Amino acid sequence: MSKFFKGLRWQVVVLAAFVSGCAVVPHEITPEEYSERLDADLIALFANQEPLEGPLSLYEAVARAIKYNLDHRLKLMEDALSLGQLEVARYDMLPELVADAGYSWRNNSYGASSQSLITNTQSLEPSTSQDRIGDTANLTMVWNVLDFGVSYIHAKQQADQVLIGNERRRKVVQNIVQDVRYAYWRAVSAQRLLPKMDALLQNAQAALQRTRMLEKLQLQPPMQALNYQKALLEVIRQMWQLRQDLATAKTELSALIDLEPGTEYEVVDDEPMQDLPPPIMVPIEELEDLALHNRPELIEEHYQARISALEVKKAMVRMLPGLDLTLSTHTDSNQYVYNDKWSKAGYGLSWNLFKLFSGPAEIRLAKVQQSVDDLRRLSLSMAILTQVNLSYQRFHLARKSFEVSRDLMLVENRIQDQLEAQKLAQTGNELDMIRSQASALAMEMQRDLGHAEMQHALGQVHNSLGIDPVDATVTAQDVKVLAASIETRLSIGGPAGPVVDVEQVN
Repeated sequence: MSKFFKGLRWQVVVLAAFVSGCAVVPHEITPEEYSERLDADLIALFANQEPLEGPLSLYEAVARAIKYNLDHRLKLMEDALSLGQLEVARYDMLPELVADAGYSWRNNSYGASSQSLITNTQSLEPSTSQDRIGDTANLTMVWNVLDFGVSYIHAKQQADQVLIGNERRRKVVQNIVQDVRYAYWRAVSAQRLLPKMDALLQNAQAALQRTRMLEKLQLQPPMQALNYQKALLEVIRQMWQLRQDLATAKTELSALIDLEPGTEYEVVDDEPMQDLPPPIMVPIEELEDLALHNRPELIEEHYQARISALEVKKAMVRMLPGLDLTLSTHTDSNQYVYNDKWSKAGYGLSWNLFKLFSGPAEIRLAKVQQSVDDLRRLSLSMAILTQVNLSYQRFHLARKSFEVSRDLMLVENRIQDQLEAQKLAQTGNELDMIRSQASALAMEMQRDLGHAEMQHALGQVHNSLGIDPVDATVTAQDVKVLAASIETRLSIGGPAGPVVDVEQVN
């Protein structure tokens, strides 16, 4: 007995030393490690991108956003993850095939004797039927029919999850295109107007300095000088407010197309903004029907309904008894075994009786989920119809607003021409000229922003209809080819304006 406890004490000491060696303590990340990770992330943000050559067109901006935008790339990775989960779910339907091999050793022979139950005397002298050293090998295949049924239903649900991931990626692409469309036209306005604003600000500042000098030299009456300065400062404040609205436009576009912040680039500015695009001629009823057939969110809800229906079937299957089919082969090196190689086959029936009580509750829960899915789908359908009507109305309102802004700008330009003529005839003054230039710039900006709002409203129409700007198969192409495909598919922002081709979309 003392030897037993002595050996046990030695094993406890070894186990304690092993456990203490495996102790885990908190390890803070070092500043060097953090800096290395940040550097690697910054490189990864803009890696493997085609260089931007020449002015950026709208179609190329959309293509770059689809190809390089991080939100879209994240959805692509989630799609790949869903496909991987589907592959795992398919393997779950296969039987279990277990290979088992072992080796055993002991320092003395295993032996035993028998005692008679009648006379309570030893009826067999100590003997052994097992080698001190031996090895075994087994190969066992087990197939549970109930698990196969549940795994099959789960695999079908996972297949629908893959399709849901595709629809969510479609929605991300559609949202990106809408955002790029609006940011692009704001960037065009910024590129066109900011240099004019800067020049006007310089003229106003110079005039302000001159009138302050005249006031200081008392060459003007004080009230006249102060009113003049006030008027100039009002113009300067107006220009800075207008400049503030446009200063970040290119930065916003850079973020959408995953261009490194601070990168200098130009956008294509060759569309005549005087032309009023035609209205949408497709009847609103056809647009509503198109949206109900194309919107990714609604298609996702239909897949979700199939998943919920399969959940009811899964709850029913789990209430059934399980049938285990077993087939195995064995080998044993023990010299005392007469048949050292043998095969076995069998079956077993098992039934979790508690499932008879919990199963109906699971079925009811799954059916309630179906009802919730149906109600959510109906609510979403109503929301989609509302969005289509709102986007349709907003586009025509934005179109009318753009028309008014354009006409105001034309009138303001004519006023400025008259003031220019008066200045040449030396019948006008500098303040009136600066005010006229500021007003003309403000009207031009309103016209440009009205054009951007109209393009944004058109993008909302496309988004509400669920129109895809490009097929999912073309994302691997280069930017130029992808941009040409987008231009062919949608003709976004072209002179034809908001033409919705129902046949093309279907």
